Amino acid sequence: MGYRNTALYTLKYVAEMLEEDEDFLRDCSIEMLSEDGCLSAYDDYHASELSEPIVVFTEDGIGNLRHIVDERRAAGQAPPKPTAENRSPEA
Repeated sequence: MGYRNTALYTLKYVAEMLEEDEDFLRDCSIEMLSEDGCLSAYDDYHASELSEPIVVFTEDGIGNLRHIVDERRAAGQAPPKPTAENRSPEA
């Protein structure tokens, strides 16, 4: 059996890596399922529909997310990529 990467990457990490807006990527990820490499993690006990999940991606999920972003960008449904001037200082 070959090597299988078990790392997960947070939405914030992926947004920085892809140089995309985090809210835009969150919107893109809504159409992804766990089979697509997009998972939700909870940081508080008693997760419910009111809890805000932490969105995480597998490596395959990042590739699938890129595909969705590319499709939206080609269709003119993507915001411009953030530039160094308009990124938040915490990023």
